[in-house]
Amino acid sequence: MTIRRKMSTFERLQRGKLNRKQCKELERRLQSPDPGLEIIHRNAAGIDVGSGSHFVAVPPDRDAQPIREFGSWTAALHEMAAWLKSCRIDTVAIQATGVYWVVLCDVLEAAGLKVWVVNAQGTKNLPGRKSDVQECEWLRKLHTYGLLRNSYRRRSEGCAICGGCGSGWWETQAGRCNRCKRH
Repeated sequence: MTIRRKMSTFERLQRGKLNRKQCKELERRLQSPDPGLEIIHRNAAGIDVGSGSHFVAVPPDRDAQPIREFGSWTAALHEMAAWLKSCRIDTVAIQATGVYWVVLCDVLEAAGLKVWVVNAQGTKNLPGRKSDVQECEWLRKLHTYGLLRNSYRRRSEGCAICGGCGSGWWETQAGRCNRCKRH
């Protein structure tokens, strides 16, 4: 006869086995200023990825405006990475929606940030009502307390355009790789 250990709230949350009362309690705890959970990623940010713009949230004590909107073009992505570095951010959680996260991920990793690509399927079991603007703050808070799971991403062998330079950049200019000028 085997003795089954009682699952923790975190284990039930990861498996989607919280009942309604437990979901409400966890939502209440997460929305309070001090939820009583251990901080895993102190320097975390959350990004809500969109086709036209990205909303970014950093801890409230890092900037006078802790939630900002950035465009989805390359210059805005580099501006976002510089702002995150100036806010002393080490790790970023982004939700993998469509293909819009791919270039963002490359730019942030090139800036030295650790990027967690989170599957939206994994966050649907988490309690809380989220609008588009609140999503980035919600991701930041969940990532701070270690409640998100990083997705596996295969690292490319070389440049995404030509496969040769190893830069990982997806920027093109007239169909050519900007780093190695091939193709």
